[in-house]
Amino acid sequence: MAQQNLLDSALTNLAGEISLNRSFASLKEAALLSLLWTYERLEQTGRAFFPRFGITEAQFNVLMILDDYRGRTFRQHELAEILVVNRASAGSVLERMERNGWIARALDPEDRRAMRISMTRAGSAKLEEVRGPYYRLMSRIFKDEDERDLRNLVLFCDRLRRGLARVESQAIPKE
Repeated sequence: MAQQNLLDSALTNLAGEISLNRSFASLKEAALLSLLWTYERLEQTGRAFFPRFGITEAQFNVLMILDDYRGRTFRQHELAEILVVNRASAGSVLERMERNGWIARALDPEDRRAMRISMTRAGSAKLEEVRGPYYRLMSRIFKDEDERDLRNLVLFCDRLRRGLARVESQAIPKE
């Protein structure tokens, strides 16, 4: 009964936050809208956080990737794939990062049409400036969550992505 009361309260909160003027069609709809609204709120938090450091979320992600793969250079299209953005979007992000001195681009000796991207010392310094506050923000967001709930969230998202992959691999019927 207490679990149902918690769920009812969460559904009421969600409906109010997204200005839903009807009942949820199903618990599945509520789950999807809850996930989407939560993602939007996380995006809003990121849009407020990163500008305080003179960086965008995409630029921070590039620096994190380059730091994770220290000593490796990436082609622009490889970074675009990891970031899940198109090449043109990645190009404009990288151009701004190069102007800021955070990355260096050099011709790829194996393919003169391609550029290799590497992080500079200034990029490492920018990453170090932002990374600590970023992890502290993450800790504040998840402050009230215990290890079990965090594990369950990761497992749930994994199942959801597998379900999405299954749906993507099949033709979606017009019902």
